[in-house]
Amino acid sequence: MQQHPRISRRRLAGLFVWAGAAHALPACGQAAAEKRVLVLGAGLAGLSAAWELQQLGYAVTVLEGRDRVGGRVWTLRDGFEDGQFAEIGAVRIPDVHELTLDYCDKLGLELDEYKDGEPLYYIDGQRFLHADGEAWPVMGLTAEEEKLTLGDFWERQIYATFEEFGDPRMNGFPKPGIVEKYDGMVYADFLRMRGASEAYLKIYAADNGSEISTIGTLAWMGAEVADKAWGATYHIRGGNDQLPLRIADEVGLDNILLSRKVTKIEHDDAGVTVTFSGPDGEETLSADYLVCAIPFTTLRDVAIEPAFSADKTRAIKELFLMNAGRGYIQTRTRFWEAEKIGGLKIAKTDGPAERIWNLSDVQPAGSTKGMIQSYTQNHNADAYCDVAPEDREEYCLAAVEKFFPEIRAEKVAFFQYCWADDPWAKGAWTDILPDQWWIVAATRKPEGRVTFAGEHTSVWAGWMQGAIESGQRAADEIAAMD
Repeated sequence: MQQHPRISRRRLAGLFVWAGAAHALPACGQAAAEKRVLVLGAGLAGLSAAWELQQLGYAVTVLEGRDRVGGRVWTLRDGFEDGQFAEIGAVRIPDVHELTLDYCDKLGLELDEYKDGEPLYYIDGQRFLHADGEAWPVMGLTAEEEKLTLGDFWERQIYATFEEFGDPRMNGFPKPGIVEKYDGMVYADFLRMRGASEAYLKIYAADNGSEISTIGTLAWMGAEVADKAWGATYHIRGGNDQLPLRIADEVGLDNILLSRKVTKIEHDDAGVTVTFSGPDGEETLSADYLVCAIPFTTLRDVAIEPAFSADKTRAIKELFLMNAGRGYIQTRTRFWEAEKIGGLKIAKTDGPAERIWNLSDVQPAGSTKGMIQSYTQNHNADAYCDVAPEDREEYCLAAVEKFFPEIRAEKVAFFQYCWADDPWAKGAWTDILPDQWWIVAATRKPEGRVTFAGEHTSVWAGWMQGAIESGQRAADEIAAMD
């Protein structure tokens, strides 16, 4: 297990800023005494907010529509042999995600590091391994690109622009003029503007996902700059759901009400009232403050009285969540290792299976079985999710066997999931689209006694780090109101 220095909460509060001033942790005093806060959502953002608020002295009740905590941090253990598991949601913790690592440290969670390795490529129907310095066997590359490594590409096309964009960790993103220059541009078009050929974009998308053809340039570059020092990548031993489960224990299970679907939020200068349906029918709870930590895709179905501000209402209506489809395959052996293929992403393709991620190295010790997933997003996820659930296994295996012909004989178990079908999220993570930079400030702006948390309010959209950062910020905002 990698050991990380403990980071004080007050110092962390000054590290991360995004589209506004940094939030400093207020002192806990009599103001919090007897004050009650309702938190909507027992995902990692809501749980983080609840835990932080309790440490500030507030009484907290969490309402969650699912019958479990964790939200999009979801580890599945049923149906797999040898005690292995699949991560249906969050998979990775970069070593630069200080907030996530600090929580793991405080909660005594051990970490395993994903091993490095060389991937297989399957592009334009060609199956190949690639070593730095060798020519890429992809038609249409420029003479310069033919021997350009992915590292070189990042250095020239992306890292070289960091100074131009500014740094979200230092409240300097985006720099003046950047919104006007890039807000209307999808990220793939930014790379084209920087000189990337269509052929090299295939290689880049095979490495990073087809999301690049949808997400806005500003959103992608904000995340790139924030994580520019990323080196090692970790996983929580035993499953990433250990993090929300441990936080839930700290919050107190009696303070978390599961299977409660929120239907109405009422708020005024005196407090908030939430109406929800649950095992006992329709109920209401009132409090001094509210943390809304449910996705805007779900919040659209909640009545709000009085209506939030015009920009918040528009953000709730227009915020986009990227779809992701998962096809997990437990295998009899780790057959890819015979070709010296390894790492977290063992296959990078331009086909319908997209990227094949390898979670075998973080499974319980003692098993030699493999655990891999077809990780699709964007149009590939939409195509996968358009297939009937009972047919997704065949769809996935047919796509994977084009480059891993052993897969049918190797398969032990299969599990599929489509995040667009999830009733409590309706998508996997937030993508700020072109011409949507205005939405960043709108998502996180408090509305009276209502504050907002969730990965959709953070530069770390789609990451556990984003959920935690937003939960801590929402708690700070409530404390600042007293």
